Amino acid sequence: DSPNPPTCSGAHKLKSLLQEAVVVDFTRMAEAAGAPAAAAPEEPKEPVKLEFQNFGSSGEGAIDGRIGGGGPAGPFKPPTSDAIFTDQQGLLQGGGDASGAQQRSWNPFTLATYQYYFDVDTVDVVERLKKAVSVSSDIFFDSTEMRPDLYGPFWLCTTLIFTMAAAGNLGALMSFVPSEDHQVFTYNFDKLTVGSSVLYGYTAVVPLSGWAVSKWLMAQPLGLTELICIYGYSLAIYIPVSLLCVMPIEAVRWVVILLGFGVSLKFIMRNVKDVLVRQLDESRALMVLLIVGVLHCALAFFLKIYFYS
Repeated sequence: DSPNPPTCSGAHKLKSLLQEAVVVDFTRMAEAAGAPAAAAPEEPKEPVKLEFQNFGSSGEGAIDGRIGGGGPAGPFKPPTSDAIFTDQQGLLQGGGDASGAQQRSWNPFTLATYQYYFDVDTVDVVERLKKAVSVSSDIFFDSTEMRPDLYGPFWLCTTLIFTMAAAGNLGALMSFVPSEDHQVFTYNFDKLTVGSSVLYGYTAVVPLSGWAVSKWLMAQPLGLTELICIYGYSLAIYIPVSLLCVMPIEAVRWVVILLGFGVSLKFIMRNVKDVLVRQLDESRALMVLLIVGVLHCALAFFLKIYFYS
């Protein structure tokens, strides 16, 4: 007997089994897809490189709250002397910003420190020379913008040394009379070295001594740089005096020297007298002024006797 053909009920059962198998497979796949995957190890990040940018005032790389995008760095521009010495200038004038003075200290071993005192032009020096040789009552530092300088005192002393030495030798030559012991005139070059020691020393030591005395006696002492500046410019009148003293006439030489002494002493007195009188009693102020006059008179007599004897 041949086997019986499959019935319809058997075909339906086979179809149902296949459908269930497919559903189970899809269910497993869905569960596998929804399960959290194992975390993969993170790769190490490269370190961030810091770069210095050029932040200009405008254009590319300007300061706008963003870092980066700076253009090529420009040349370094050092600060001006006015910016460096603003606090020191204020101290010289009796004012200034105390916080700024604490931030920057005075360094005597740098050229920038002394550049401040030589930062003058020809117009400034000429105006100060006019005041130094004038007989008016104008104060040398008549405005807060006028600061003391060392350029004028240095070159005035240097010029006066060479002028005195040359004029003294020339005057001696004009008044030379041959004798048995000295038949030929010889130039005296010691006048150059002695004049250098006396004039440079006077311009430095006398103001330094005056500053020390004012520190001792006065509540607001005189400035050392101001005193050196005043004493240096007070020698300006002696340059034309030295030229006039070439004339071999003793009376004329004495008159010219005394006139130069009077103009020079008046210039010093009108710049320091008011400060002394305001802070010292009458007797002490008179004593200090008398010492100033005696020292300046001694300098005038030395110039006459040593260079034009």
